[in-house]
Amino acid sequence: MSKARILIIDDHLDVRAEVKERIESLGHESDEATCQEQALAKLRDLQFDLALLDLTIPVKHDGVARVEHGKNLLQRIVALPSPPPVVVITSNGVPGHKRAVEMMELGAKSFVAKPFDDDELESKIQKVLATANGKPAPESAALKPFEGGALVLNEGGIELCGVLVGGIRGNSIIRAVVARLAIKKDDKYVKASAQTLATSITSSLSAPSLTSAINDFRIQCTEKLRLEGVDCGKDGVIHTAKGGGYQFREWIEVRLGREDLVPTEAEEDREVVMRIFNRHKTRTVKQVRDAVEISAVRTKAAMATLEARGKIKNTGGSGSTTTYAIVAVE
Repeated sequence: MSKARILIIDDHLDVRAEVKERIESLGHESDEATCQEQALAKLRDLQFDLALLDLTIPVKHDGVARVEHGKNLLQRIVALPSPPPVVVITSNGVPGHKRAVEMMELGAKSFVAKPFDDDELESKIQKVLATANGKPAPESAALKPFEGGALVLNEGGIELCGVLVGGIRGNSIIRAVVARLAIKKDDKYVKASAQTLATSITSSLSAPSLTSAINDFRIQCTEKLRLEGVDCGKDGVIHTAKGGGYQFREWIEVRLGREDLVPTEAEEDREVVMRIFNRHKTRTVKQVRDAVEISAVRTKAAMATLEARGKIKNTGGSGSTTTYAIVAVE
């Protein structure tokens, strides 16, 4: 990949210094802006291949930093004649996964939470630059409508209609998301909230990080299929279901390859809970919680997944007295 010029828009000196070092480590160049006014001036006068936008910035130097300023700047950048792709960076939990989704809808190409995890920032920078510098996408009028197809999770990655769209080894989050959302009940994919998905993968994963991974995957699916002349759309594979939660579209046929996924903390939790039901056949929620050495949140997530997979069923009650029974194998 050729050397890129990246604009860092952040009012914190220490953050700009860290990001600058990471950019230089990748072999790229950087420039800096500390407020909305300065950023727009540089974007109008200079050419950049990418902009890293801190969501909480001031309008002018030494002004008050607000999330709305960053949101407005994103919209103004996207409206420029030749805008660079924008990656939004912001603090963990501020503004949460709903804000991350909103930023994507306003035109951001990706989202990274601060403090940065390992090489996540570098990975997002390289991915967005690669997409921006890749083969030009066909004109919309020439694109064929997406009619669905097979999404295959295998050892080499995740393929959609025979096209590699992500999930190579090492990207354990989206691989685990695909496996979790592949669960069906009454022949329909079971939807799950960002928090439920995050908890089902590992208790240390935040909902915003989970949402960011899903949005990156959505973008990959859209961009990769566009290069093949197919208009997938950002919600063509995984959409936000009515009432909330993520869910595979009904026209997607998910196939989990022969590879045995590395056991996650959540999978181990389900095994522990299932052993209780194998031993007692029926148990209330409270009885299960008292019998295992994991948190109530993890126990609830494990039981919800086991119910969705048809391993146990709700036989009545409410709250902690809700009774579940093991489903007999016919």
